[in-house]
Amino acid sequence: MWSFGVGLFLIELAPESLRLTATYGFSSGGAILLFGAIVGDWVDNTPRLKAARMALIIQNLTVVVCAVVVFLVYYYNAELTDYWPEKRLLLLLHAVIIIIAIVANLSSIARKIAIEKDWLVEICGSDKDLLASMSATMRCIDQTSMILSPALTGQVIAYANLGYGAIFIAAWNLFSVVIEYYMIWKVYDNVPALRNKMYRKRKDKDKDKNVDDNEANGKETPFILKNDGVKVEGGNTEPSEGQNLIGDKEKTNSEEIELHVTLNKNSEEEIETKSEITCVKTTAIVEDQEHTCKDRCMKILRWRIYIRYDVAFAGLGLACLYMTVLGFDNITVGYAYSQGLNESLLGGLMAAGAISGILGTVVYPFIRRHIGIERTGLFGLGAEILVLCACVAGIWAPGSPFDPFYFSREKAPDLSVTQVNTSDAGPLYNISSNNQNSTSVQKTGPDSYLSVGLILGGIIAARFGLWLSDLTISQLFLENVVETERGIVNGVQSSLNKLMDMLKFLLVILVPQPELFGFLILISFMFICLGWVFYARYSHSVRGHLFHFDKMRKCLDTQNNNAQEIEIEVTNSADT
Repeated sequence: MWSFGVGLFLIELAPESLRLTATYGFSSGGAILLFGAIVGDWVDNTPRLKAARMALIIQNLTVVVCAVVVFLVYYYNAELTDYWPEKRLLLLLHAVIIIIAIVANLSSIARKIAIEKDWLVEICGSDKDLLASMSATMRCIDQTSMILSPALTGQVIAYANLGYGAIFIAAWNLFSVVIEYYMIWKVYDNVPALRNKMYRKRKDKDKDKNVDDNEANGKETPFILKNDGVKVEGGNTEPSEGQNLIGDKEKTNSEEIELHVTLNKNSEEEIETKSEITCVKTTAIVEDQEHTCKDRCMKILRWRIYIRYDVAFAGLGLACLYMTVLGFDNITVGYAYSQGLNESLLGGLMAAGAISGILGTVVYPFIRRHIGIERTGLFGLGAEILVLCACVAGIWAPGSPFDPFYFSREKAPDLSVTQVNTSDAGPLYNISSNNQNSTSVQKTGPDSYLSVGLILGGIIAARFGLWLSDLTISQLFLENVVETERGIVNGVQSSLNKLMDMLKFLLVILVPQPELFGFLILISFMFICLGWVFYARYSHSVRGHLFHFDKMRKCLDTQNNNAQEIEIEVTNSADT
């Protein structure tokens, strides 16, 4: 509901331009890009029930607060405009709305990582078929909610007004948070596996950093801390008395550690065991103090943990699918609206696309069971690319406004009839003037709807392959990422997805004309093909091949041998 309503709210609060909506989109994308991995790391290092509860409560409460602020700004817009000069108070409240909405989005990401990327794996255990079925079911519920919630919210806004629509969303979040909270606790209480969680220790992170730094410098690890005899409480580690320290010079026995320290170039002095341990602990404390907050953030944002996994190539393929205008977002809907399609028809087409996506989630477990998960991804992406060829054909189909020479072509002005393209605000209009200084406005459309029909038809059919590939890649992450790194890996994946989404918005800002929308379609198609290449790279690394050419060759050889044997038998029979 909030995802659907926030765009309407921002447009209504600043109807003179799309600047407020664009600011929210870029700010939200930048926040997820910067803090997605940090949110995932927080989920990794927080108890499961606590992380899910905090994310749920923060998400719902921030939506409630933001909706209330929208209601106040909507009803007291005139007073707020005149309260401070140059609308400063109104602009401040707009900034507050955007900041609170960004916090809600980050909380939503934390909740998805905690529940869908961690709890789901623990509930299913080692049963991959059950994991595929539950992932598809959850995605089906998600798609169904995307159909029902905008319809319900839209009816409230249409029959009441936008302010009451904001209050309705706030009331629903207050009501639903209690139910969601109870359901989360019930699942946690019924699944004992959720109570046991492994954490990525600070020592392991520092060890990985030392290994990475030495590998980069071409050196071996200078020392190794063994975990034998280490007692861990609350995520802190302390070396026991029997723990070994391996250095350039080391002599150990069962009771004491002899450490040779060079005091100068010509002499050495032995230090007793207690002094050695005290020195080591003191050095460790000093080194810990040197780890500033900036260093910790840089370690999180390096994304090295993500790149270490082979499934990262599949994740890059999934991210490429976000760099596309071939989806039912505000951009494509605005383009279709500018080509003469009304709101009712667009709503029906969006529902058809959602139904196509639901169909993909339903058949996913069966396809995965019969052809395997890696080939399911290849099939899904291949099917998506195949049907999106219709969108590419729609660029040059009759009725297309595509004009590759839009900027270089000289436009002859027409003083009597002027055609205005309002790609962002609405469809095409013909505005004509007469001698009595009166103006008549008549809604028009293209000469043919074949072009926009091919584009939207390809988008609707592509939802099937899109959700097949999305579910496949999501399950690959669930199966291959270790428990202690699920949060940070999925946080990085969310950041990559948002980066591609921001790139899409940037291209639309640079090329906003409907006459150049064909270029955006071509770029989107190329990125989807690039996504297939990334996923194929992962599939080849796992399976050793993309297609069974060896089996095809054996089959052909067998057929040739059978044909030769038949020919020999026929020849022998003829001779006899």
